[in-house]
Amino acid sequence: MKKVLFMIFCLSQLAFAYKAKSEDLSKYSIENYNPQIQKAIKDSGIKYDKLGEIYEAPNLGYYNFTTIENNGKVVAYAGLTHVKSYNKHEALITIISPEGKLLDFYLPDANEKHQNVHDKEWINKYKGKNAEELPVDSLAGSTFHANSVNGELRNTLKAFESKKDTFKK
Repeated sequence: MKKVLFMIFCLSQLAFAYKAKSEDLSKYSIENYNPQIQKAIKDSGIKYDKLGEIYEAPNLGYYNFTTIENNGKVVAYAGLTHVKSYNKHEALITIISPEGKLLDFYLPDANEKHQNVHDKEWINKYKGKNAEELPVDSLAGSTFHANSVNGELRNTLKAFESKKDTFKK
């Protein structure tokens, strides 16, 4: 009986691994979120003239970054990852200073059920903070979603910190 259970467990793990490996990873591509990233940059108030080099980091759990440039100088970075919502993954776009501080973030896929994640007062609690300084916070009515955002903001900033030496300055 133990052997049968072990075989069932192994087969289920193989099926999961195949599903994860065959998943369409284009949803993590910076290019697929270009308009949303540009909206996030505009909303953050950063003056820029182009998005520059793209740094995709699948080995970090799909925390991808691109430079935000003005007159050939990097003024900030945009990050893209996804947060787990109740029944799907939603894009999380971050705008990060060269020093690793969160300048702004945007959830373009958040629907009317999660409108409170677009609340400026809540977003402002996170601005200007690095990963260790981020508040532990939640929103009434969207607690699961807010906690996912909080965790992914922290993870994105840590991923940025670990890779920033390889990014264009």
